[in-house]
Amino acid sequence: MECGTSIAPAPQAVPTPSEIFQSSPFDQEQGTSHAASEPTEVYQVPLSYQEYVGPAMYQEYAGPSQNAQAPLTATAYAPKPGTPAPGAPYAGYPAPGFPPNANDPYATQSAYTPYFAGAAPNQPRRRKKTALIVTLVTVIALVVLLGGGITYFVVQNNQRSQAVQALQWDDPNSLYSGVQALTPTTTSALDSASGSLWKESAPLSDSHPYACEFKDGSYHVTTAKLKYMYTCLEKTSYSDFAMQADVSILRGEGAGLSFRHPGTGDYYTFLYNTQGIYSVEIYSGGEYKRSLASGFRSQELKPGLEQTNTVMIIAHKSAIDIYANGKFVDTLYDSTYAEGTLGLTASTKSSPTEVSFSNLKIWRL
Repeated sequence: MECGTSIAPAPQAVPTPSEIFQSSPFDQEQGTSHAASEPTEVYQVPLSYQEYVGPAMYQEYAGPSQNAQAPLTATAYAPKPGTPAPGAPYAGYPAPGFPPNANDPYATQSAYTPYFAGAAPNQPRRRKKTALIVTLVTVIALVVLLGGGITYFVVQNNQRSQAVQALQWDDPNSLYSGVQALTPTTTSALDSASGSLWKESAPLSDSHPYACEFKDGSYHVTTAKLKYMYTCLEKTSYSDFAMQADVSILRGEGAGLSFRHPGTGDYYTFLYNTQGIYSVEIYSGGEYKRSLASGFRSQELKPGLEQTNTVMIIAHKSAIDIYANGKFVDTLYDSTYAEGTLGLTASTKSSPTEVSFSNLKIWRL
C-alpha cells in the first residue's frame, strides 16, 4: 500500500476354488473293528495204519488255531484343527456351508481353507483393539499438547500484559528500557520481499516518480517528485505501539516514520533531514494540517548522507515519544488519530530522495 502527499510549505466376491475329492479307503465308521478270520483247518498225512475213529456227534469249537489272523484294531483319526468333531455340531455329511470332503481326513484339500464356524477370528479383533488404543493415545497426546500450548500462550500473554502495564509512561528513559526488554510483535530485516509486511510498487519511471522496492539488502523508498512526501504503508493497524528502524538517507533530503493512518491521507509523520533537524506533522486527507514540532535540531541525530540513525517512536494514548540512536529526543501530545497503520517515508524539497530502511521492529503495547 502506498500513499503520497504534496508537502505544503513547511469388494468383488471371491470365486469358490476348485477342489479335488477322493473317496475314503474305509467304508465303516470310525471305531468299528474288522471281523476275525475263520480258523484254518490243517490237513495232516495219516500214519500207515490208524484205526478209524468216527467223529463225535457234537464237538465244542475250541477257538481259532495258532495260525489264525489276529483281528484288526480300529485307529481313531485326529481331525484337522478347527474341524468340528464328528457328530457335533455338524454331524451331517457334508454339513451346510462345507465342501463335500470337509470331514474326510484323506481328501486332498485345495490352497483355499474354508471358514469353519468353530474357529473364532481372533486376529481381526486384536487389530481393531490395537487401532482403538493407538487412536485413544493419539487423541490424548494431542489434547495434552494443545492444552499445554494454550496454557503457554495464556501464561506468556499474561506476563506480557503485566510487563506492559508496568511500563513507566511518564519517564521516557525508563519507558525506552522497558519496551526494549519486551519481545517485539514483528521483527524484519527488510532485506527481501519474502514474508515482509511491506510490498514492492511499480519501478521508478517518468510516469511513476516514486517507488517502494527491496534493493541491496534493505527496503528503499524513493521519490523523484519535488516538494513531495511519499510513504510506503503496511496493512496492520495499531493503537498503542512502538516502532523502530535503521534509517539512512542515501540521496536527497528527508526521511521518517509515519503512523496511525486511520484512512487515506490521514496520519502523523516524524521527519528529519541531513542536518539533524526534525518535525512532527499532522496530515488530513493528504494535506498538511499542522505541526506538533517543527525545525527542532537534535544532537542525537547523525547529520549527512548515508548515515544510519536508529529511530524509534512510542505512541501511547495521546503521548508520542521520539528516540534516536537509543537516546530520548522529544515527547509530544495529540489525540487527533488514535489508531491506524504504519509507514516508511521519504521527503523531497529541492532534489529527489532515496531512503534505506532495515532492521524493523514493532511492539504492540
